Amino acid sequence: MPRILFMTAASLAALSLAACGDNMSGDNALMTQPTVETASVATASAENTTREAQDFVNAAGQASLVEIRTSELALEKSSSADVKAFAQMMIDNHKAATDRLKAAASATALAPPTEMLDDFHMRRINDLVETDGDADFDADYAALQIDAHNDAIRLFEDYSGDPDATARLKAFAEETLPTLHTHKAQAEKIRDVATKSDKSAT
Repeated sequence: MPRILFMTAASLAALSLAACGDNMSGDNALMTQPTVETASVATASAENTTREAQDFVNAAGQASLVEIRTSELALEKSSSADVKAFAQMMIDNHKAATDRLKAAASATALAPPTEMLDDFHMRRINDLVETDGDADFDADYAALQIDAHNDAIRLFEDYSGDPDATARLKAFAEETLPTLHTHKAQAEKIRDVATKSDKSAT
């Protein structure tokens, strides 16, 4: 009789250990589930950061490109030495900015900005070309540069203030912003001079 009781006790102990093992396996499964979910969230966050970075590269590239193209038109159409000097500065500065942007994009494993203007920026150039003669070209060119730089400043400020911005592109945006503000101020001066000239000519 004691032998039977001993065997029964041993069997119960074995069953208890097995059940405990099952519970531990279940606990481990529960513990690993949040890890998988956390990894998925991290992956989605990284993909979103990369997408936003590429969007910034593309938009910044378009901003520089339209300012270069319209400034090349100014070199052809304007008769003002001041306007031509400003246009040449715009070309030189924005080509240099584009080179820095390409380097930052490459360091972040992103595609470089395209060298073709999108439809929105092409319309800006067409509007400038389709002005009523060249008499008011300087004022129109300056106004376009002001609008374009307002857009660029918002773009660069938004990205430089983004806590998820990539380090290289964030540094590029912060370094470029003062130049964009300077360009805008100079474009405003050109617009004011050109507007006065137009009024005095009428």
